[in-house]
Amino acid sequence: MEMNVITGGIPKYRQLLQLLRHQILSGQFTAGARLPTEEELVQRYGLSKGTVRKAIEQLSAEGLVRTEQGSGSYVNAGHPNALPIHFIHCPSSATTRFEIVTREVIPASFMIAERLKVPIGEPLIHIAQLCYNDQQIVGYSERFLPRSLCPDLLEEDLTQVSIHETLVRRSELPLLRAVMEVEAQMLASQDANLLHVAPGTSALVITRTTYTAPNRPAVWYRGLYRQAYLVGFEVDVLEVDEKNLKGVD
Repeated sequence: MEMNVITGGIPKYRQLLQLLRHQILSGQFTAGARLPTEEELVQRYGLSKGTVRKAIEQLSAEGLVRTEQGSGSYVNAGHPNALPIHFIHCPSSATTRFEIVTREVIPASFMIAERLKVPIGEPLIHIAQLCYNDQQIVGYSERFLPRSLCPDLLEEDLTQVSIHETLVRRSELPLLRAVMEVEAQMLASQDANLLHVAPGTSALVITRTTYTAPNRPAVWYRGLYRQAYLVGFEVDVLEVDEKNLKGVD
């Protein structure tokens, strides 16, 4: 099956990951089939062993393959058909702007450690932002994620780009699943202060956990919105040209 060419600075391991994932999910490698060995992939694409191993490890984390010591990696018979996903937020108006109010590295509290399944005290990136429309605050959101997932995230200018898209672009792992809860609430004082409104004001409260593999939490998100919260999803349709993957790693 012919595939489209990728241009730009996409890391080689992610290109190999996309290629192998596509071959598995499209049936080119059937259930029980052995993938090419690390050495075969190194020779075929001119990649380093570390690059190849990183791609195979992520396929294993996603449940697509299993690795048997001394034998190789094999396609799981009951693997999930999971592809990376992206959030699509509604287009911003000319009067919409975002303000980063918190960007820090903090130790994981008991509550966040439970949600992200990390040890208490694990270094986390915490980013909070306000959304304005016509100079009025209409939303507040915050994210917590392990610093190891995207160590350079705080170096980005997050006022001009989508935090989610920046995370997808800069992180080592794709986002594969999201679990979301939506409630309408009368805000208590602490949340009301975040939106600069009076306690008792009604708002939508959004909580969302995004996963890098079926059972590996990556990001915990909480948002407060005064009137509406609009979001969509799209599948990652990025495909890799096998010829484009070959070259210096």
